[in-house]
Amino acid sequence: MKSAKTRLVSDLQSEIKKIREKGAQLDQMHVPENALDGHAFHTYALTSPDGSVSFEFQHNVCGRQIYAEGTVDAALFLAKQVHDKTEQRIFNMIDVLKAGAMR
Repeated sequence: MKSAKTRLVSDLQSEIKKIREKGAQLDQMHVPENALDGHAFHTYALTSPDGSVSFEFQHNVCGRQIYAEGTVDAALFLAKQVHDKTEQRIFNMIDVLKAGAMR
């Protein structure tokens, strides 16, 4: 039997709309034409069961440079952890941000 959390995630996944056609990305998501080959535009919408309250959160990334820079920052952060003989062995990007390791 699936847990309530697993059922909720499964139900939410069925509501995800993936817009892959470039024309729709331009017209509906307003992705700049020069970013069509490398972008991440996401909108999260929550609506109360009765529809009286809604909340939307959107984040947009144009290009791939920010991902490459984040990868380098994370590698430098990890190299420092190894050099400093840090006991912690599992890290995430929040750890990189908290350490002020972003260039």
